[in-house]
Amino acid sequence: MKEKAYSNTKVGILYDKKGVEPWDISYFKKEFEKKNIDVVLIDANKISGDYSLVKNPEEILMPELSDLVHKGYKIWMNRIYPSEASQEVINKGLNAVSWLSKENCKTINPLTACAADYDKFFAFECMQKYAIPTPRTEKITGERGANYFASEFSFPLIIKRNTGGKGIGVQKIDNLNKLEEVLRDKDIISGKYLVQEFVKPNKNHDIRIGVIDGKPLISYGRTLVSRNGDNKFWMGSCNHGSKIIPYEASEEERNLAVLASKAIGANLNEVDIQLTENGPVVIENNPTPGYDEGEENWVELIVNHILEFYPNKNE
Repeated sequence: MKEKAYSNTKVGILYDKKGVEPWDISYFKKEFEKKNIDVVLIDANKISGDYSLVKNPEEILMPELSDLVHKGYKIWMNRIYPSEASQEVINKGLNAVSWLSKENCKTINPLTACAADYDKFFAFECMQKYAIPTPRTEKITGERGANYFASEFSFPLIIKRNTGGKGIGVQKIDNLNKLEEVLRDKDIISGKYLVQEFVKPNKNHDIRIGVIDGKPLISYGRTLVSRNGDNKFWMGSCNHGSKIIPYEASEEERNLAVLASKAIGANLNEVDIQLTENGPVVIENNPTPGYDEGEENWVELIVNHILEFYPNKNE
């Protein structure tokens, strides 16, 4: 019966094709098709260059998607990863999500969550409104120098990209000399980077909690790694050597992940939480996490949830 109920459902996936199709894009498509769901993959690179800058919704026509929507593709997933995509491709994706929302399509995630995914400072501001425990964050510009940030944040502090993921570009700065050296980089003071309060862990792992439509469905730990060669372990990042370990999140931790997801408007999110002596602290939201081989169960969970709980807009 369920396969019959799914028979009219059609799903579109926006992604950033760079030569080889990402493993998880192929796996999402495979899992939908196993349940007789029609899937179309749209490479955001092929969207018109007119949308390389974010536009107002009324200015967006999006002929690349219009015909597909008219054919019944009303459920869309944004899988353009902030750790890999160029700003041009990210903007094309944001314009596409904006247009799809205007056409009454269901997008995973909606525009606010996508914007927070590509703008960590915006995500920080959203969480502040909900009084979510999260490290203080500021954009780095040439108007404020090392002495200002040293006095406002104290050491150690974190420098990270405003758009990005997988721990790429994250640095822990321990003293003023190092901070002055880093801030001599014109790219870092261009507004593309953030300075963030350092959150000291009191465990040898952090937590990642997966939330779908307000439900915390998975949780696991990641062993902490050092980035400075000083044997001080503080960052969870499988891209930099963290190992996934079993961890059952507490009710407090699950509720915090749900609240963080709500704050940025995400219906699909993975929340990174650091454990401290003062309780759990949200470090980052990941509305568009990438998946690798070995994470098939999570992809399957997302697909099953979409098919069970999202209305069939084609009937």
